[in-house]
Amino acid sequence: MPSPVRTTAAALVVAAVAATILTGCSSGGSPTPDGHPSTAIVTGPSSTPTPVPSAFSTAVPQVRATVPPAVRVAAPSRIAVDWAGVRAEVRPEGVDDRGGMSLPPDPAVAGWYRYGAAPASTTGTVVIAAHVDAVGYGVGPFAHLRDVPAGTTVTLTDTAGDRTRWRIDSVALVAKRGLPWASVFRTDGPRRLVLVSCGGVFDEATHHYESNLIISATPA
Repeated sequence: MPSPVRTTAAALVVAAVAATILTGCSSGGSPTPDGHPSTAIVTGPSSTPTPVPSAFSTAVPQVRATVPPAVRVAAPSRIAVDWAGVRAEVRPEGVDDRGGMSLPPDPAVAGWYRYGAAPASTTGTVVIAAHVDAVGYGVGPFAHLRDVPAGTTVTLTDTAGDRTRWRIDSVALVAKRGLPWASVFRTDGPRRLVLVSCGGVFDEATHHYESNLIISATPA
């Protein structure tokens, strides 16, 4: 079953092999999250820092973050990858009650971290993640990204109908026990896109995949 970044687009993958936070992507389904805003909220300077998820979680109940909106920009609504016909709806997601990034229960729908960068942002990382599969839904489109080659184009369409194009420059399958999520969820630094899913060996005892597939892309 297929599956998954640096202060610049390629150094993160090297760093990703080294840190320590467990993340979860399960083949078991999750309840539907309540509420998906139609526009992104990108925060400017504030005394309240943007929340950084500790992991990608299968627990979907969402906790409202106390981040004051500063700038409203269009959220991504669709993603298309020029590889294996990968297409998916994208919904804004926040942080769940376990401190992880919420994900839509249906693997055919990807989640965009709404407290991070948006496609039209001039800095920071656009994070989009999805389950590989889930009971009751089957296999999702991100399951086909394990073998996506560098140089492949990713197109994001936002709620305003604008498109941004990105070129994949790195693909890495990384053990979940060593991922530096703070380096992924950045609102500063160069513009980049990071796609995340699960993969590698599926642990029957924990019902989680043991690795994350992390794909980094830069503006095309």
